[in-house]
Amino acid sequence: MAEGEVDPREYSFFLRGGTVLDRSTQMAKPPFDWITQQTWDHITELEKQLPETFQNITSAVNLNPKEWHHWFSSNKPEPELA
Repeated sequence: MAEGEVDPREYSFFLRGGTVLDRSTQMAKPPFDWITQQTWDHITELEKQLPETFQNITSAVNLNPKEWHHWFSSNKPEPELA
């Protein structure tokens, strides 16, 4: 952060997560048992609050559930290859 390599908005989001204030406007949670409602709230808010970095992440999760589940379940997701 001190070196300017971390976006302060991204840092803030990752510390606090996302809170959905109105679920009537939220995309419906996909029927995958590994995604809780709270996790889906964070994903949808991530796309909403940081669209320049996480545009279409909700669609990506819906279209590639096996790959996302693998990443989500990984002990070390950071080095996972796309």
